[in-house]
Amino acid sequence: MELSLQAIRDRVSVRSYDGAPPSAEEARALEAAFAEAVPGPFGRRPRFALVAREDAGLGKGRKLGTYGVIAGAATFLVGIVEPGELACVDFGYAFEGLILRATELGLGTCWVGGIFDRGLVKRFLGASGRELAPALSPVGRAADGSKIRDQLIRRGAGSGSRKPADELFFEAGPEGAWLPLAEAGAWAELLEAVRFGPSASNKQPWRLLLDRRGGPARLHLVLEESRFYNNMLGAIKLQELDMGIAMRHVEVAAAAAKLGGAWKRLEAPPVALGGSRRYIASWISR
Repeated sequence: MELSLQAIRDRVSVRSYDGAPPSAEEARALEAAFAEAVPGPFGRRPRFALVAREDAGLGKGRKLGTYGVIAGAATFLVGIVEPGELACVDFGYAFEGLILRATELGLGTCWVGGIFDRGLVKRFLGASGRELAPALSPVGRAADGSKIRDQLIRRGAGSGSRKPADELFFEAGPEGAWLPLAEAGAWAELLEAVRFGPSASNKQPWRLLLDRRGGPARLHLVLEESRFYNNMLGAIKLQELDMGIAMRHVEVAAAAAKLGGAWKRLEAPPVALGGSRRYIASWISR
C-alpha cells in the first residue's frame, strides 16, 4: 500500500465534525483501499466497512457510543479481525493504513479503541462470534470552530505532547543491551514517524532499538507494556494496536527514504528484555 510520509505529518485527531458524509468519490477511494491495507505483518486480513449513521440502526436511536468525545460524525470506518496472538497488531497496521489514506483524501479521522458498541459493529459486518472489533474512526470534515474544542480535548488527554526521542529510541549494544542512540543517520525519519504516531491514551508504548552489530541494519520494535491497561478489554489489546501503527509508520517512512526492508518476527528476541518489555518484530533492511 503506497502512502505518503506527508500523511503521517498531516494526520491529527478530529473529534468535531460538520455532519456531512464523505463524498461518493471519497468513499469509493477509501473503500478501494480496504484490499490494499491487508494483510497485516502477521498475516491476518481484517475486514472493513464505511457505516453511515442511518445504517445498521444507527438512525433509530442506536449510537456507536463513542464516549461523548466524537461529535457530529455522519460516517464511521469500522473493522473486525480474527482473534489470536498479535491479532490487534495486524488490525492496527491495516487500520492505520486506512487512516492515512483518509488523510490523503483530505478527510478527518480519530482512532477510537475504548468504549463503543462493538456488538453493533460486528452485526453490521456479519462477524462470527469469535471475531474482534478493536477500534473504529469517524470519517468526515471538521466542523467550523472545532479547533478550540478539539485542542482542549487533546490537551486534557495529553495528545498534543510526545515523549522525547531519548525515552523511545535506543542503540542495540553487546548482548542486546539498551544504549543511548547517539546518531540515527538515515534512520532518523523512520524514528520520528513513529514518535508522532497516535497511541491509546497517548501512552506511546513503542520502543525502537537500532541494531548495527554487523550484517544488515535492523530496527527492533519492543512494547513497553502497561499490563493492566493493555489487558483491560480482554482479547482486544489497545497497546498492540499501537504496535501496528508503529509498524505502518516505519514502512511508510522507509519507502519515502528509499530504505528497502521488511518486517520479520525473529524466533528469539534480539535484544535484552525485562520487566514489562515485549519483543514484537524487527525491520530488516535489504
